[in-house]
Amino acid sequence: MLIAKRLPSAKDARIYMSVERTYLGYIRFSLYTLSFAVFLRKLEVLAGITQKIHVSVLLEHVAIGLSIVGTLFIVAGIITFYFDIKYIEGGIEVSPKEVTDPRIYMAAERTFLAWIRTSIALIVFGFVIEKFEFFLEQLERVFNIHLRGDHRSLVGIGVFIILVGLFTLVIGTINFYRTIRQVDAGYYRTHTWLYKTYGAIIFLACLVLTFYVLKII
Repeated sequence: MLIAKRLPSAKDARIYMSVERTYLGYIRFSLYTLSFAVFLRKLEVLAGITQKIHVSVLLEHVAIGLSIVGTLFIVAGIITFYFDIKYIEGGIEVSPKEVTDPRIYMAAERTFLAWIRTSIALIVFGFVIEKFEFFLEQLERVFNIHLRGDHRSLVGIGVFIILVGLFTLVIGTINFYRTIRQVDAGYYRTHTWLYKTYGAIIFLACLVLTFYVLKII
């Protein structure tokens, strides 16, 4: 957005944090989209049991479309984050007095809350996957049937996503205290390696889920 609008650039802490929150917003949107795609794949299994073929085909196509959109969206978020940070780095330096402005501390709090929202999204996402797997297993036992397809292929991915959610909360907390220390010192820069590494982890998780929806794994 900064580049597209050709806005003046400055190494202002509020701009850095705004880019960070936008980046985390991309991640959450991608997770919401992929979680819905996985959920539709699970509903497709139930539609197959009830012999509702047309519903099953519709769910399959929608799930595939959502999974591709979710994956592309997180890629767009990573690329946008990289170029926005690079654009800000080319701006003018601001006075240390501007960095210790009370609004900067509030921006740091909003960024921390964005980390918490992302963590909650991941934990809920993983929990839903695990519980739906449990529901399908119980369905097989109660009705003594074998559901088509290998619906157990994501038994461990739900736990993995929950752990990533907890890891996100820890990283967000550490990043918050680091941010406050830098603001107190009158100098703030985004921890780009942290955000890039974190984005790579989320991207790999989303890629696995996309392969699952596409029935590649």
